[in-house]
Amino acid sequence: MNSLDALRRMVANYPGGRAALAARLGKSDEVLRKELSGASTHHKLGLADAEEIATMCHEAGSPEAHALGTVFSFKAGMLILPVVEMGEDRLGLSKATAHAIHESADVLLAVTKSKADGNISDNDKREVLQEIGHAVAALQAVAMALKAEHAADNAGRAQL
Repeated sequence: MNSLDALRRMVANYPGGRAALAARLGKSDEVLRKELSGASTHHKLGLADAEEIATMCHEAGSPEAHALGTVFSFKAGMLILPVVEMGEDRLGLSKATAHAIHESADVLLAVTKSKADGNISDNDKREVLQEIGHAVAALQAVAMALKAEHAADNAGRAQL
């Protein structure tokens, strides 16, 4: 995924979509479409607009709000929260928690394996960081499942 892919995902998941963001940016929907396509030599999305889109997505609570920051950080070699898919196949809270525990155990195994010979190689480091990324993604899924079940529980109480 590149920066434009991340921005397209963010815009697609923003409430009201591209048209709503374009209006808030003071642009027409067509201009923003062309900027996000990356194909036009005349329409380029600037960093300030990308930051503004990220801010608006964050304020709206969009599930893709961190996509651009994730891409930037990944390409700079930093570890941050991965982008978590918000599809229909989300796990319930109990299953998500069990999965997070499994992923955390994989981190422990990768660390133990990397230290076994007394030397942490580049491949060892890469493997441990990959396992940490999986564990962080699993913990994010726990947070989302918790929020979803909390919202469902509160909606059920409000109807009584």
